Amino acid sequence: MRATIIAVFAFLIAAGGLAKSQTANELAPNGTLRVGVLLSNPVLVTKMQDGKLGGVSVDLGRMIAAKLGARYLEVTYQTTETFGKSFGTADWDIAIGPRTPLAEKTVELSPPFMLVDNIYVAVSSHEFANASEVDRAGVRIAVVVNGAPDQFLSTTLKAASLVRVQGATPEIVDALKAGKADVYGSNAESVHAAAAALPGSKIVPGAFRSVSMVVAYPRGKSSAAQEMIKGLVSDAKSSGLVQKAIEAGGLKGVRVAN
Repeated sequence: MRATIIAVFAFLIAAGGLAKSQTANELAPNGTLRVGVLLSNPVLVTKMQDGKLGGVSVDLGRMIAAKLGARYLEVTYQTTETFGKSFGTADWDIAIGPRTPLAEKTVELSPPFMLVDNIYVAVSSHEFANASEVDRAGVRIAVVVNGAPDQFLSTTLKAASLVRVQGATPEIVDALKAGKADVYGSNAESVHAAAAALPGSKIVPGAFRSVSMVVAYPRGKSSAAQEMIKGLVSDAKSSGLVQKAIEAGGLKGVRVAN
């Protein structure tokens, strides 16, 4: 009887291991996890002194690959536009970035692992009491093309207009200095960087939204694979991995999602 019980337990353990292996292979085919990362977002990615990439996207991607028993491979995108165009393609196995309308239409998304405040900075000739005041006639808001702020504001603004800029924060700063826009809207990290490069500029009090950072993956995955992604994201939060990445980067306006 005892031998039978031991045999049953051994079988269940082996079956569980096989199921996990099959699910891991579904998420990381051929033992490699290709992780899409957005280089132009300092909240997600930082460049180390040795030239290697760091930040929460890299830390989380490496952790997920390790848990799957897979090799980690970065698939990098220089701009939000190229990153956005990769959604719905077969370029990566998971991508780490903001929850946007485009992402919601094309892929599956994990629960959020991090929340990022989006705020404004205004040039010296403009002043606003709070973020809600920015949406008024005549105000021109600079955003990076196809970034989360662009996708959000393009559907919510009532009076202000958008100035879409190719590139990232440096190109936005150039546009503001040239008088092409009055305000820049983005994550707090990028906005503070822009403010430092714009003499006399002012950070507008309050956030106009908080963006959920998530793990994206192709549609059509099994329920077991979806549950595994959810569990790994939960582990990243409970283990302190996300909080440590936030602290290591000294990130502003960023917090671990509940």
